[in-house]
Amino acid sequence: MSIERNKKKIRSIKKKQTLSKVYNYLDEFPKDEPGVIYVRQSSLAQAQNNIHSFEMQTDKFVEHFRNNLHCTGDIEIIADDEGISGTTDIHQRAGLSRVMRLIEGKELLNGKRIGWVGAVHVNRFTRDKWLVTPGTIMRACFDNDVRISTLRMNYHFKDEYCQRVFMLEAEESARHLDWMKLVLGGGKATASNNGYYDGRWLVPGYIVDRSDPKRKKYIVYLPHAKAVRWLFQRFLELDGNFAELCREVEKMPFLFPMFEDWVDQKNSSRFTGNRKRGGCLIKEGPYQGNYKPTASGIRSILCNPVYIGWWLPLDGGVVENNHPAIVDEVVFIFAHKRLSSYDLNGERQKPERVIRFSKAQALLKKVLYDDNGQPMYGGYGGRRGPEAGCYRSRNITGLSTKHRFSIDVEQVDNIFKEKLLERLNSLERPEDWQDWEDKLEERQATKEAALEEQRNLIRKQIHDAQKKREAAFELLQDPDIPKTKQMKIDLAEKIAGLEGKVAQFENDLDTLKEKEQDEEVTLYEIHSLVPTITQQWDKLSFEVRLRFIGALVKKVVLTQVSPSWVKIEVYWKEAMGHFKDVGHFKRVKANSTLWTPEEDEKVYQLFANADAAELLQALPDRSWGSISHRGARLGIQRAKRKGSNSILLQAVGCTTAIEDKKYEQEHNIDPNGKNAQWSILWSDRMGG
Repeated sequence: MSIERNKKKIRSIKKKQTLSKVYNYLDEFPKDEPGVIYVRQSSLAQAQNNIHSFEMQTDKFVEHFRNNLHCTGDIEIIADDEGISGTTDIHQRAGLSRVMRLIEGKELLNGKRIGWVGAVHVNRFTRDKWLVTPGTIMRACFDNDVRISTLRMNYHFKDEYCQRVFMLEAEESARHLDWMKLVLGGGKATASNNGYYDGRWLVPGYIVDRSDPKRKKYIVYLPHAKAVRWLFQRFLELDGNFAELCREVEKMPFLFPMFEDWVDQKNSSRFTGNRKRGGCLIKEGPYQGNYKPTASGIRSILCNPVYIGWWLPLDGGVVENNHPAIVDEVVFIFAHKRLSSYDLNGERQKPERVIRFSKAQALLKKVLYDDNGQPMYGGYGGRRGPEAGCYRSRNITGLSTKHRFSIDVEQVDNIFKEKLLERLNSLERPEDWQDWEDKLEERQATKEAALEEQRNLIRKQIHDAQKKREAAFELLQDPDIPKTKQMKIDLAEKIAGLEGKVAQFENDLDTLKEKEQDEEVTLYEIHSLVPTITQQWDKLSFEVRLRFIGALVKKVVLTQVSPSWVKIEVYWKEAMGHFKDVGHFKRVKANSTLWTPEEDEKVYQLFANADAAELLQALPDRSWGSISHRGARLGIQRAKRKGSNSILLQAVGCTTAIEDKKYEQEHNIDPNGKNAQWSILWSDRMGG
């Protein structure tokens, strides 16, 4: 018995190695090996000179490694994740994904594997609440003997203490984020949930009653409320014709008057009309200081349940009868059903007055513009009938959209197709065809390898999340470990959160697809089809033809140069020679622009008795057939003339306007030509 006691008293003469020696001695840091510094800021506007500023994370941090840790190896800064939240997963961050490749040795830094990764704090790597991200990073560093270095300490994950501290720092980083949200927004959220004002922009018709600083609520501001009531009532009277309502508002000098003098600055400054982006303040002219909303602003008013006394808290839900209503609920429901894509329960709905025409299979819909630089989209359901596809040019203002001209889709697409095939058939097979093909195959293999690497990264995160979930579940189920009620709640929450992360990762894995093929691959496909492109074109799917056009064409511009003539300009990309083709074609249908009140007034004045030449001169954009049709439409009969007209109408042509004749003569265009008439090729290095 005494021998046993003596054995226990014997001490080792070898000094026990403390944990601090593993991670704290500078001579153990791989200072001669290359390393990278990972930079992340949640906001691009974060520029203060603090620990998380860009300067502290880059230039000054490099000085830290050179001067304090005496690093002599190459150092590279990885700053691809600026403006990205620390809660974002690894595979969704380009910079952190690259760090993982460097850690695992899949990518080298100047031909060498890195020995360390630096960041000013663990929270630069992660703020993941479920600790999947820090676990994945730590496992990769452990397997590849890579150190993590922060201003607080250097982590060597072969040491259990470093593992524990790293995970504690990561957990604290996530908890600190929740704490900041609670501290900074907790009071606001509480007020919002109780129906009190929470600092949001003020909608027209309401201001905030600040007589009780702790219980600020909406009250009606009558000058604006009258305009809001008129909008709802007028929309009802127009049977939900939103376009007509916008036209009526557009004719007004303003809709909401400037705030009266008694309204305090806190209310007027928070009025939504005063926003720098999306505001509607009239800044100059006789009505300066008043407000005139855009079409989207009017739509927002007509769909906002605040006007029936509902309050929508920041955290969701609704507080009914929270403040005085401005409009009757029946009137509001009428407008809401007609315009909103969501019902009052937040579920998707189809607005009652929305008519969805089928999208026309218009080949140029992604590259076609008018002479004002506005896109011209193809669609069905124009004035020529529901089956007629046309490209439309419109003047878009803040409140209304006005028709300029429209052109038959089939006519434009056929004209373009003829020119496209002509250009493709003139292409020569490149001499370095085999080299190009080899390079493309190499690039495709590289892209596939990158995708597979991303898939593997997601699988690793799934594995780590599942292990953490299993550990938490076993702890929750273990009867030998006493647990308080709160501990059980926390474990159950952790299990549920990890299950959610696994489901999210699996969804990311399932939906991870290769991006749309790049332009160079498309050009290769086009060149491979060149010998038989004329025969194969119509057999290609619509999507493939769209992709081909996108790879070859910079843009196509249509300009209505006269009532019947349209100029087409095709800007080719470099693959076709980087030039422009210019042509003219005659519309299938003559001038289809709407008759203006000024033109109608001239018809009223002249159609009954004036000479045909005088009418054509007064309305140079209209043909004689169009003028005659308009006169009959307006109920005007042409008086019988004793003599003939000064011009022979048969010679002028029933569908030809004076402006057509003038343009044909100035540009040497054959008026009887049935095909597009292409001018001399313009060979220049144009922009646009």
